[in-house]
Amino acid sequence: MAELLTSRIVKWNAEKGYGFVRVDSKDIFLHIKDFANRHKTPAVGDVIRFSQGADQKGRPCARNAVYLNARGHFNWWPETLLLTLLVAPAWALHRLSVDPVVTIISAIGISSITYLLYSLDKTRARAKEWRIPEATLQVLALCGGWPGAFIAQPRLRHKCSKPRFLIVFWMIVAAYQLLAIDFLLAWRISSAIYGYSSHWLEQYL
Repeated sequence: MAELLTSRIVKWNAEKGYGFVRVDSKDIFLHIKDFANRHKTPAVGDVIRFSQGADQKGRPCARNAVYLNARGHFNWWPETLLLTLLVAPAWALHRLSVDPVVTIISAIGISSITYLLYSLDKTRARAKEWRIPEATLQVLALCGGWPGAFIAQPRLRHKCSKPRFLIVFWMIVAAYQLLAIDFLLAWRISSAIYGYSSHWLEQYL
């Protein structure tokens, strides 16, 4: 396993999307695509943790960079957001009296498969080989693998910069939230929508 290094960004070209971090008086190249999570614009002075790799010419460069906060700890916002998104679906499954063991195993299984396919597609993209269709990744998310996709996108830096793909993905996540919340509210949301639609149809048709 590659050694993790911690350093500050000492140079950054926002227009070109690259800069340098300094380790033992040596500047190491850092590209925007080598961030594992891109929730902010890099700037001089940012503290990051990364593994050292090499580019195609054998020159040292930073890989899998992760932002650290001012105290040197990881920023846990992605994990916090994921846990928040899991609350309503998990509570809804609990209310359905579904076997928790079966639920957990199934959820981890489909999310793991989704994550692995994201990773495989990333590898094939780099090797310019046959790609896994985006529809397949979205269907897996729809079948319950969206937590795995949520983790894979920033960590693998894959499919996280394609607006059309992300719109569909977040529509799937939103659908899970809405369905779970509606169930917990005894289907009041869908009943209200149905009632409003029926009233509108009677009035205007």
